[in-house]
Amino acid sequence: MKLLKTLVLGLGAACLCAGAAQAQTDVIPVGTIKYDPARCWNSYIILAGTYPKLIDRNGNLVKEWDNWGAAAQPSKVLPGGHLLTSIYPPVAEGFQDQSAVAVLDWDNRIVRKFDKWQKVEQGAKGQPAAADGSFWAARQHHDFQLEGSSVGYYAPGMEPRMDGKMLVLAHSNAENPRINKAGLLDDAIYIVDGKGEVIWKWFASEHFSEFGFSESALNKLHRMAPVGKKLGGVDWFHINCASWLGPNKWYDAGDERFHPENIICDSRNTSHLFIIDHKTGGVAWQCGPDYPDDSPLRLMGMHLPEGGFKGLPAGGMMHHAHIIPKGLPGEGNVIVFNNGLPFSQVLEFNPITLEKVWEYSGLAEGYAPNHSLAHSFFSATISGVQRLPNGNTLICEGNDGRIFEVTPDLEIVWEYIVPFMWYGTASGFGDAENHSAMRVKPTNSTYRAYRVPYSYIPQLRHDPEREVIPADPFIYDDALRNAGAVEVENEEFTPFKRY
Repeated sequence: MKLLKTLVLGLGAACLCAGAAQAQTDVIPVGTIKYDPARCWNSYIILAGTYPKLIDRNGNLVKEWDNWGAAAQPSKVLPGGHLLTSIYPPVAEGFQDQSAVAVLDWDNRIVRKFDKWQKVEQGAKGQPAAADGSFWAARQHHDFQLEGSSVGYYAPGMEPRMDGKMLVLAHSNAENPRINKAGLLDDAIYIVDGKGEVIWKWFASEHFSEFGFSESALNKLHRMAPVGKKLGGVDWFHINCASWLGPNKWYDAGDERFHPENIICDSRNTSHLFIIDHKTGGVAWQCGPDYPDDSPLRLMGMHLPEGGFKGLPAGGMMHHAHIIPKGLPGEGNVIVFNNGLPFSQVLEFNPITLEKVWEYSGLAEGYAPNHSLAHSFFSATISGVQRLPNGNTLICEGNDGRIFEVTPDLEIVWEYIVPFMWYGTASGFGDAENHSAMRVKPTNSTYRAYRVPYSYIPQLRHDPEREVIPADPFIYDDALRNAGAVEVENEEFTPFKRY
């Protein structure tokens, strides 16, 4: 078997946190650099996050929602060309808190909006104050879902209801000295009905004792410092995704832990996954935070004995964990982008047995751990994954703005490098003028990306798909496997060199 590797120059800012100011990524080439239409699930792609953009498979920009979306927020396309997104700018005094969640039509008009989670003293710039001088805010961060679509991407028979319930991942402020003596920037999840009323809510700190943290993890939690402005605090948990389980074979077989209304999340800062029981609020299932040495999932989070990254408690980062929806290949399995260090992996596993089912990584491609190309697939933060109807998997390697579709046997059949640059800060994004004084440099990092069926966008007639063959690719054959460092034309590949 021969592996095709496309050379991409520059590491970018792979080791900075999502939404933080990032260094410019020097990427050559950009756009669609490989495309095999006969082996792909052909569709549009939404580049979810800042100023959401819709592209076709050949990399043509076909739609942009100007002045909508925000950093580290996964905008999602709905049937009829609608968009579920955050409203920018964010809450002025918050930490990654967005002022509102909205559904937009094709012409950027708001058809649904929610912001009445909590009142704050300083709202978003230009936001009108209430009669008492306060501002309503959704305080949403990192994820949201609409009833009907458990994970926010296409699955047969699971179309989102724009007038249905909305699940929102948000922040709240809390006190719990068992976690940290300073105030907490707590993760909250709430559900809003079609009338805009909050009908269910959950707070992570209230279930702290259920997670079973080790003494080492507890010590690190105790030492964490607060983040953000007035609405900040100790970002102790940092959930990056939240989605309903939706219909699944485990519940059909009688396992109540997997009730379709239960909610699966990941914790970036404590390196584990868990399911919330919708009826009780308790933890129905979890994977981690401690992984036994004999577990097939022991490399979840950081690929280091003790973990630890910039003071994070359990030393790990994971993004976009979810149950593969019913009707898609692998349905019922958990799939997650495991950021790791010094390499990343996309991991699919059985949530009952914890058996690993499928993996994409340099190691999975066959390279030995000491081989430099084993580390070439890496995004320290952000990123996401989507299972496609044809069995392929869409992977967003977020830090470097690389998005690609890979077959079950690990062959890349579509690859795209984001050419759009933005100016990232902890609170949002903007233009060069606004950020020059902050010495913020542009980045092409992309929080997530999703495939969007052509049928969802009746306003467009898609161009014919055209094959794209990579120019001057490097071919590494079996003779180079397990051979240690690789040199091509005197260019040595290091563990952090992009390919």
